[in-house]
Amino acid sequence: MAISLISPGVKITEQDLVASNQSVASTAGAFAGQFNWGPIEFPTQVTSESDLVAQYGKPNTNNIVDFLSAANFLGYSSPLFIVRVANTALNATAEATTGSNTAGTGSLIKNDDVYLNTASFDNGPWMGKYAGALGNAIKVSACPSASAYTSALTGTFTVASGGTTVTGSGSTANTQLQVGDLVVIGGRTNQVSAIANATSFTISSAHLTGASAVSATRRWEYFGEFNTSPGTSSAATTLGASGDEIHIAVVDRTGDITGVPGTLLEKFSALSKASNAKGENGGSNYYKDVINEQSNWIRWTDHDASGSNWGTALLVAGSATTYTAVSTPKVYSLAGGSDGTTVSDGDRTTGYAEFANKSEIPASIIIAGQSNATVINRIIADVADIRKDVVVAVSPLRANVVNNAGSEATAIGSWADTITRSTYVVADSGWKYQYDKYNDAYVYVPLNADVAGCIARNDLNREPWLSPAGFIAGRIQNLVRLAFNPNQTERDTLYRASVNPVITQVGRGTVLFGDKTFTLRNTSTNRLNVRRLFIELQKTIGQAADNLLFDQNDDTTRSNFVNLITPYLRSVQSRRGITAFRVICDGTNNPEDVVNANEFVCDIFVQPVRSVNFIQLNFVSVRGTATFNEIVG
Repeated sequence: MAISLISPGVKITEQDLVASNQSVASTAGAFAGQFNWGPIEFPTQVTSESDLVAQYGKPNTNNIVDFLSAANFLGYSSPLFIVRVANTALNATAEATTGSNTAGTGSLIKNDDVYLNTASFDNGPWMGKYAGALGNAIKVSACPSASAYTSALTGTFTVASGGTTVTGSGSTANTQLQVGDLVVIGGRTNQVSAIANATSFTISSAHLTGASAVSATRRWEYFGEFNTSPGTSSAATTLGASGDEIHIAVVDRTGDITGVPGTLLEKFSALSKASNAKGENGGSNYYKDVINEQSNWIRWTDHDASGSNWGTALLVAGSATTYTAVSTPKVYSLAGGSDGTTVSDGDRTTGYAEFANKSEIPASIIIAGQSNATVINRIIADVADIRKDVVVAVSPLRANVVNNAGSEATAIGSWADTITRSTYVVADSGWKYQYDKYNDAYVYVPLNADVAGCIARNDLNREPWLSPAGFIAGRIQNLVRLAFNPNQTERDTLYRASVNPVITQVGRGTVLFGDKTFTLRNTSTNRLNVRRLFIELQKTIGQAADNLLFDQNDDTTRSNFVNLITPYLRSVQSRRGITAFRVICDGTNNPEDVVNANEFVCDIFVQPVRSVNFIQLNFVSVRGTATFNEIVG
C-alpha cells in the first residue's frame, strides 16, 4: 500500500492488535482563556504563577476561573503555553494632556503580528502594548530635548513660607509649565500640581522657607531618574546631525498596576529619533524600535505632532538632519482600554486552534478549563485528532456538579454523551472549591487543570507510561472541597461512561481515582498510561525517523534504524512501559515496489504494560490445627 504523502515526511500509523474482555466496573500544558493583559490569539509560554501574573495581569471576578485553571496546572508542573482570548477588548491609546493629539478612545491590536501588519494608527503617539483596562493606568512622559529636560523660567516668583500658591511677575507660567513639572524656587524643589494662568500656579507641598521675587528653574518631572539631558548622540555628531536624543518614562499613573500611583514602570535613556540609529551593541537605537521591542507596557504608534521630521535618517540625500526641536516635555495618559465582554465559544475555539501545529507548540496536554461541549469537540477535532500527540483534559459543566445534589452522576453521564469519544481525551468528574487570593473570595474551578497537572507531575517524577491516578500519583492540590464527591455506586456509573472520578477520603486526601481515556471501545488505549505510552513511542521514534529522510534507501539504512531504536525500546521495557517488542525493517516489508516509490517502512510491535484497576483480596480463616501448606494445597 502506498504511503500517500505528497511532500517528504514521516507517516505514523497505529494498529491495536490487542483484544480484551475486561469487566468495566516535564510535560508542557496548553490553555486558552480570558485574561486582563497579554497578547490575544498568540501562544506565550509561562513557567510559574508569578510569571502568569506578570505577563497576563492579576485576575478579577470576570476571569478568575480561567486564571486559576492556568495557575492550578502551574502548581504541579511547568511550562504552560497560554493563548489569551478576548471579545471586544481594546488597547488604551494616547490621550494628550498637552498638545492636540487624538483623545484615547481605544483601538484593538491583538498581538505583535497584527501590529506589524497595521500600516497606520488612528490615535496619538502611544498605545497600551496589549488590550485591557489595565492600559488606562499608563502615563507616558517624553523628554525630547535639553530645554525640555530643564530650563529657566521667564520672570520672577514669590511664594509665602508654608504656602503652596506661587505668583509670578513678568512670567508665562501657563506656556512654560505643565502639571507634573518640577520647579526650583529659592533653592527648594517642588512639583507643579495646578496652573491657573500666566502669573499663578500651585505646588504640591508647602514651600518651607518662602521666597520673594526670585528666579526659578523648571525641570522635567523625571529629571532625577536620568543622569543627563537628551542632546545629540555620538553617531549623529559624527555625521553632522543634531538633536536626535529623547528620554522616555512609562509610569503607573493610577496605581492599578503596582498598587502605588506614580510608580515608574520603565525608563529609556538617550534613544534616538533617527530611523537608522544604532546603539553601542549594534542594535537599533531608534526610539520606535526600542520601545516596541523592550517595553512591557506600551507600543509606538506615531511621532509627536510637533516632531515634524522625527523618524528620518541621520543623513537624507547626503544632508545631515537637524531634528525638530520640541522644548517642553510631552505627557500622555492612555485611555479607552477595556477588558471586553465574556468570551464566546467562537473566541475559545479560535484560541485553542493556535495549538494545532505541534512543530510550533511542543505541548503534551491540552487543558479545556471551563469549556462547554461545543468548544471541547472543536479542540478534539481541530487539535487532538490533528496532532495525535496530546491528550485533552476535560471536565463536566459547572451546573452538572454545583448545587445539583443527588443528580450529579446522571448529569455527568448526559454531558458525556455530548462529547466526541476519543482515546486522546481524559475526562474527570467535576469542579473543586478553592480560595481566590486575588479577590479574597472562594470560587469553583474545573478539575481538568489538576488532572493535567497530575499527568505532568507524573512525567516529571516517574514515567509517562505509568498511571497518574491513585493515592500516590494522583493527589489533587489546593482545594477546600470537591463540588461532587462520588460514592462507590456513582463511581461505577462514571467509570462505565469513561469518566474518571476524583474523590476525597477522610485521612487520605483528594485523588484522581481512575485512568481511563474517553472511549467506550475495548482497546489497549482505553487506559491513559497506554495512550501516553504510544504517544511517547511515536514521538521519540518519529523524531529518530526524521534523520532518515533523504538517506540511501537500502539494507544498511534499515539495519541502522533498527539498531537505533532497539536500545530505546529495551529501555522502555526495563522502565516498565512494555513487556515485549519486535521491530521489523528489512526486505520483507520494504520490497522493491516500496523502495522504488521512495518509501521506507518499519513495523514496530509492542505489548504495553497495563495498570491495575481492579483488586481482589481473598482472606481465608483457617482452623488452628491446620498448616498453611495443607490449605494452599
